[in-house]
Amino acid sequence: MKRLQLEDLSRELGYSKTLISMVLNGKGNQYGISKKTQAAVLDAVAQLDYSPNKFARALRTGKSYFIGLIVADVANPFYSRIAKNIETVLFGKGYNLMVCSTEENVEKEKKLVDMMINQQGVDGLIIASSCDNADFYSSPRFAKTPIVFIDRVIPLLNANYIVIDNYGGSMEVVNKLLDDGCKNIACLSITPSYISTIEDRMNGYKGALQKHKLNLNSELIVDIGFDSIYEDVVESLKKFAYAGTKVDAIYSLNNHLAVAALKAVKENKDLKIYFDKVKFACFDDVELFNLIDNKVLSVSQPIELIGQNASNLILDIIEGKHSNHSNIVLPTNLIERK
Repeated sequence: MKRLQLEDLSRELGYSKTLISMVLNGKGNQYGISKKTQAAVLDAVAQLDYSPNKFARALRTGKSYFIGLIVADVANPFYSRIAKNIETVLFGKGYNLMVCSTEENVEKEKKLVDMMINQQGVDGLIIASSCDNADFYSSPRFAKTPIVFIDRVIPLLNANYIVIDNYGGSMEVVNKLLDDGCKNIACLSITPSYISTIEDRMNGYKGALQKHKLNLNSELIVDIGFDSIYEDVVESLKKFAYAGTKVDAIYSLNNHLAVAALKAVKENKDLKIYFDKVKFACFDDVELFNLIDNKVLSVSQPIELIGQNASNLILDIIEGKHSNHSNIVLPTNLIERK
């Protein structure tokens, strides 16, 4: 597609390139250009079949037609699939999606939010936040910015949320392991552990043990570093093996942990022998689980519904159709592989 040039507009409209540039940069009023002339320039840009027509449309409507999506790790299949679903809905409504990752870094998240609002001029934000308190998003400067939070809840922040039943899904999968005779269930968690999804899944794990009247063995709970998942998982499993810790099942609180555990057991001879009869479970479901010999018990999250609900809610807020805060909790589904 040919890129719009000032010469094209100048030739089409009979106005100077300088005048057209002033209008396109939103400085028509400042330089005394009549409303009629400004409208003629903007209408011409919008009607011509060139790529910048959305720029003119944005100047006329006050909208950028871009939505920002900020998640912990866009490489994670969970977030990449959510992004795809959000993009599909937004594109159908004339909006584009801009995606960034925080790597669970709160300061990076704050900078990305400021960049998207102040530099990119997004019309709204969909965020899976890593913040552990409400201070940042409670600022009055966000009062006019449509924001929908997904996946995670920020403590004490009254806002729009699209989340899943992390506690119930976790309790269900651990109950299944316990009902199948697994009494010593190792739990692989991940930092930062204060994230609401991890807290809720951990509490579901503990709740299932309590329901079955089993004491919590803190030695079976391991925190894995976000930046060193595979290395930490290998080290933790080796500690279990070398200490002779009895483990009937390994329950991972997200898909990266589960994949790392499966890989570690497959590639390390000592671990493969020690954990030969161990069952694997994961909160989340990825295609890999259908392709391997280990029958992973998994919790499937309604990714399509998360994306659809988040997209529709942010658009309703932008268009003034939604004023009250919404808190939508979606159910999970337990997947058993035979």
